[in-house]
Amino acid sequence: MTEQAPTHKLRRVLAEDGCAAAVGAYDPTVAKLVEEAGFPVVYVSGSATATSVAGFPDVGLLGLSELADNARHIVNAVSVPVLCDVDTGFGNTTSVVRTIREFEALGAAGVHIEDQTFPKRCGQTAGAGCIETAEMVAKIYAAKEAQLDDSFVVIVRTDARQCEGLDAMLTRCQAYAEAGADALFPEALESHDEFRRVGETLEMPLAIDLPEWGRSPMLSLDELGAFGFDLGIYAVSAMRVALAAARSFLETLSRDRSQESWLDRMMSRDELDRLLGLSAIRVEEERLEQLGKLAADRIGRPQANAPGAG
Repeated sequence: MTEQAPTHKLRRVLAEDGCAAAVGAYDPTVAKLVEEAGFPVVYVSGSATATSVAGFPDVGLLGLSELADNARHIVNAVSVPVLCDVDTGFGNTTSVVRTIREFEALGAAGVHIEDQTFPKRCGQTAGAGCIETAEMVAKIYAAKEAQLDDSFVVIVRTDARQCEGLDAMLTRCQAYAEAGADALFPEALESHDEFRRVGETLEMPLAIDLPEWGRSPMLSLDELGAFGFDLGIYAVSAMRVALAAARSFLETLSRDRSQESWLDRMMSRDELDRLLGLSAIRVEEERLEQLGKLAADRIGRPQANAPGAG
């Protein structure tokens, strides 16, 4: 695996000074926008996938294949590394093995797997519960043993802050690190002091999500970096913006019976064509068409030494 492989790129992002952004993309076109904006990591959220693919809330209604299908299209759309949310691994240790191999095979740079019970809940909301530490450690062993590429990144998320408290969460994190987690993701920390303590206690790469509404304070990437965090995940931010814009547009269309007042807020046809690479596709089609014509001309032209030629 070369140093330019997505897995190596993600590892470099986690190892660099400061806190980088992993921006959630709910479809391949938004992933292209994330890359175009210069962000180093595209993030595929289980919650955003459930919302965009099926119109479901984040309660574990989508299966492995549905999440993997969406992730595959997103991975194929960009050249930056893609980090994927795989919820609880879709079952026991055997299911975790399949999950890791599926996401590694589709080209993800890494995944994060969480220690919630099933049915799962968003960790920023009330009612999340965790499986026993030993069961989660077994899942981590399964994940690390399943990966074929040693550079594939397995981030382990814990939701124990809410249901067990900060000290118990830190104890879990240390067990998860010893089991082989490449990075830790302590969900739903509740204060600046908790972020600081986690950063001082856990001497390894740290990821965290940055929800607009939830239990955690809203922090900047610079603040997170100062606390010792390496990756800030904007899981559903772009989707929230897009949905709010779509609702506002539809209200205007219903009222005015015209889209004209929104033209300056739309991506133009030319902008979308450029984003999707339409011009490059047309150039390649023309090149191949010309090659086909040249080959057909050679085949149809009499050869100099052929019977009846010249």
